[in-house]
Amino acid sequence: MKKRILLSLVAFFAMTAMWASLIDAYKITVAAAANGKTNATAEFTLSMDNKNAIGTWTCTVALPTGVTYVDGSAAVVPARYPEGYNPVISAKVNEDGTVTFTCYGEEGAVMTGTAGAVATFSVAIAADAPVGDCEVTVKVGTQLVEPNGTIRTDTKDRVYNWTIEQGENPGVKGDTNEDGNVDIADVVTNLNAMAEGLTDAKYDVNGDQSVDIADVVSILNLMAGN
Repeated sequence: MKKRILLSLVAFFAMTAMWASLIDAYKITVAAAANGKTNATAEFTLSMDNKNAIGTWTCTVALPTGVTYVDGSAAVVPARYPEGYNPVISAKVNEDGTVTFTCYGEEGAVMTGTAGAVATFSVAIAADAPVGDCEVTVKVGTQLVEPNGTIRTDTKDRVYNWTIEQGENPGVKGDTNEDGNVDIADVVTNLNAMAEGLTDAKYDVNGDQSVDIADVVSILNLMAGN
């Protein structure tokens, strides 16, 4: 009796381990090369483990507060796809802010069972994004479709711990004396800059590549709320 119970337990744990191994054999994870910085962009890499050959794949990524997908930035990693696959990748920003990536190749084309980077994408980090540790998650439901139509679905979230650091302060447009306000003092600052022939970018308020009376007018318009 004890022997049967022991064998049953061994079989149970063996099956559990095998199931866990099977799940981990079909997954997509996300990682960044470096910490992010506010008021800047960062690049992420999607890596896939697929035990068998794969025809198409799709996954959904949840980004931290203040971090958004850069439209059109999704790109495949060419070395990961075999000759003739000709991968096409798309990205859709969902209503909840998550981003769904989908990749497919020529009809009948397959990727062999292996592991490695499959795609990259960029994100924009807002100037007021929360600074500190955060998470980027490949959501449960990732699908890797085998050539015969078998769908391998990941049943758990894949979480990547990331850090956002304080980046450069973008400043306030028109605040040419950098005191935190846009007022008559900035008009005087720009007039002095014109008189001294200064061409620093901060004095070029209207962005026309020159520092002149038009920039003073721009400051007055900003003061008026225009």
